[in-house]
Amino acid sequence: MKKSIGRIILLCALLLGGSATAQDAYSTDVTCTSIDTDKWIATIEASAIADKKKEAPLLALKSIFNALFHSGVAGVLDGRALMTGNNDHYNRSFFSSRYHLYVIDYTESGDKPQKIQGGMYKSRITARIQIKSLIQDLVDNKIGEWPPEMKPIEKIEEEIRLPSIMVVPYKGNTQLSYADILKNDFDLRMATSQVSNGFAQEGVHVINPEALVDAIERAGGFTANDADSNDRQLLMNSGADVYVIVDLKKEISPRQNSRVALIMSARELATGRELANRSGWTPSQRTTDLAKLCAYAARLVLKDFLKDISTAFAQRAEKGNTIVLRIGLADGALNTLESRVGGNLTIAAQIRNWVRKNAKTYHLQGSVAEALTFDTVQIPAKDTDGLPLDAATFGDNLVYFLEGVGVTSTVRIDGNTVYITIQ
Repeated sequence: MKKSIGRIILLCALLLGGSATAQDAYSTDVTCTSIDTDKWIATIEASAIADKKKEAPLLALKSIFNALFHSGVAGVLDGRALMTGNNDHYNRSFFSSRYHLYVIDYTESGDKPQKIQGGMYKSRITARIQIKSLIQDLVDNKIGEWPPEMKPIEKIEEEIRLPSIMVVPYKGNTQLSYADILKNDFDLRMATSQVSNGFAQEGVHVINPEALVDAIERAGGFTANDADSNDRQLLMNSGADVYVIVDLKKEISPRQNSRVALIMSARELATGRELANRSGWTPSQRTTDLAKLCAYAARLVLKDFLKDISTAFAQRAEKGNTIVLRIGLADGALNTLESRVGGNLTIAAQIRNWVRKNAKTYHLQGSVAEALTFDTVQIPAKDTDGLPLDAATFGDNLVYFLEGVGVTSTVRIDGNTVYITIQ
């Protein structure tokens, strides 16, 4: 009699402490100890209590999947639940006969489940779970979604265009401009060329910095006399979403094998935020041809590097785009930003209030009578009609608002920077 009462108490505790089916009472004692984000394999510990000795470790395994599906497990995709819908048939099929397909292996703590009070058995296991394959199954059954950090690149391309990229050489401590380095440093010129070619082969729109330099010089040349200012002008005129800085290390030997390393950093042009970085030496090759070595190095890392960049953009598509908003005055403007319009507020106050209502987050860098700068504005991924919201549309909406309060303005878009000019 005491043994039966003990079993009832333990089962009630399990039912109250976690979700259950008619057959199983799942444990909530589930912990992720590590995760390999290259292969998306998670090592997870769990314990469970069952009536029969052989069922305890299996119930602990099922408890892992129950937690992953419904409540999330800390350390796996920020603790987000993997299941976004519900399908009773899927649940019955999965927990009865399919869950083991996503278990690489598991071990029990101790030789066997421990017999505890009430005649029941407790097992603690450590299992390696195939997270990516599991999510693929949920997606296929329309009860899960790819998280941005795991989304296959072809899925990213379906939702957002790949970012346009310009590849530039690493400057180090030199006072030379990008253009000067490309003209005078053969090695870096070769490295940036091969990286650009690699991106192009992956379907990315690549802006050629040398062709852009020629175009700027034909149009009147650079407006400043120092390298950093000229580089900023080059980047801002590129129209690229991302610029990739490439450095090259090499070990070239005519008598022995040679190898190179590409060190790359991708940064969002509008904000300067780093999106991805990759580096690493190639295996040694029997050649001294730098072009071949750089091309080989690019093939080794570019696909994953582009995936990192695209993942950042996929997260942006989910969370909203980040832009820079700059407001200034036209030559001969009738108003300043301190002029009062539409309800006796200044133009600057009208703009700040509009940004506060229409942006998810923002940071105001500075405000004077002649200029107003928001160095970070995170805009929603979609507008109120559910349509994608980009920098151009955000700028157009602000111009339309200002027109409504009696202020004439124009908008210009340069990458993810929005320039509003008050007339």
